[in-house]
Amino acid sequence: MKPLILIISFVFLCINQSNYLYAADNIGHEWRTRLSVTDRDTFSETDLDEEITFGREVSARLLGQFKMSANKKLQKYVNLVGSTLAWNCSRPELVFHFVVIESSEINAYSTPGGYVFITTSVLAKMDNEAELAGVLAHEIAHITERHIVKELSLRGAEQTGLASISALIGGASKTASIAFSQAVDKAVDLLLRDGYKKEDEIQADATAVLLCALSGYDTSGLITFLDKISKVKSGVGKTYPKYDLRLATLQRAVSEQGIAGVKLAVNSERFAATLKKAEQGSSPIDMIRNVIPGGTP
Repeated sequence: MKPLILIISFVFLCINQSNYLYAADNIGHEWRTRLSVTDRDTFSETDLDEEITFGREVSARLLGQFKMSANKKLQKYVNLVGSTLAWNCSRPELVFHFVVIESSEINAYSTPGGYVFITTSVLAKMDNEAELAGVLAHEIAHITERHIVKELSLRGAEQTGLASISALIGGASKTASIAFSQAVDKAVDLLLRDGYKKEDEIQADATAVLLCALSGYDTSGLITFLDKISKVKSGVGKTYPKYDLRLATLQRAVSEQGIAGVKLAVNSERFAATLKKAEQGSSPIDMIRNVIPGGTP
């Protein structure tokens, strides 16, 4: 009788989880394909190349300040996890690149166009792949929602603020060149010093939860990681917002999206095995050029 009860319980568990995932996938389908009226009016298809060019220049500036990890195995692993997440994001027109950088600071960064950076100190604080997925998904969300582009008013159809991305990049005048350089400086300052607006961080957290679920990762990953980092006294990036607010928002997002209680992939062993042994070899400079074509280290 006991084996039969166990089988029935397992079947009900599978049905409930399937229903959760079906609901999440329906939400995700609408989310992946949506393009808000604001974005349709503000950004045109021709702005994509310019957004990527701008983000590539910001990325090159970051790589001028941080050393890229020469651990090829780790770089490949982080790219595979990141690419899995990016496959389900709301901007399929972007090609995402993920880079591990050496830093004592617990932080991660992302730039327009699809470039994501994560520090070795962040990875050292993680216990599983779900936590890695949560952090990468958060950075992907900053890109898909164009948080830096909007913050700097780099909008294709709007000529206010710093003017359009196209005008800044394509302008032949000295003024346009200076404006472009100033915009890049402001983006770097936002990433390394000032931080995103609170509402942008909250939006990125909520988006990350759904993106992780759609990609098969346990949504508790980002929650457990942030809870862990909130207890660290030093070395945490100064751009991080208040943890209590972020944790509460994440827990609410999980509940509202109908994915609370769903147990998805955590992958603790695979994560530990990857971080255990470094694979040296390729020149970091060559790897930078491969990841960011045209970028200057």
